[in-house]
Amino acid sequence: MKHAKEFLEVMDKLEPLFAEHPRFSVMDFPLLCDWVAYFWNRGTISYLLEGEGARGVCLIKMFRHLGQFLEPFVHDPCGKFCMVELLVAKDPLAIAYTYFELVKRWGKPEIMMWDRGERTEGGTPRMYTWSDYEKLTRRLTYGLIDKEETVYGRRP
Repeated sequence: MKHAKEFLEVMDKLEPLFAEHPRFSVMDFPLLCDWVAYFWNRGTISYLLEGEGARGVCLIKMFRHLGQFLEPFVHDPCGKFCMVELLVAKDPLAIAYTYFELVKRWGKPEIMMWDRGERTEGGTPRMYTWSDYEKLTRRLTYGLIDKEETVYGRRP
């Protein structure tokens, strides 16, 4: 598949972060680009770059019916579910930045799902109400999601 030069430049910087996730670490660069292009084209990717490197990347998928979380390529932003497909960040600021970018684009879905690897019991993604997901994100970012101006003020 052919990709835009800008997309490939960003992917080149994000590749080391994707390599930290078991599912994406087995993909070669062309396959990774093909996979992530789906999210890029729908605006369901958020990332923070700094200089020549990346600090964080997040992929989400949105859907209407619970069973759709099993579908790799689903996009129904009018549904009530949102699943974090991937979140890799070097620091809390990167998590907060990707959080704000996606909330600005898509709002606050009713139900969030997230498979956090070894932290997910029994292999099934955890489900959160929006307020519970926000509490979790607040803990992961040490309260940075309460200080949007700080996050964007420190943006590289």
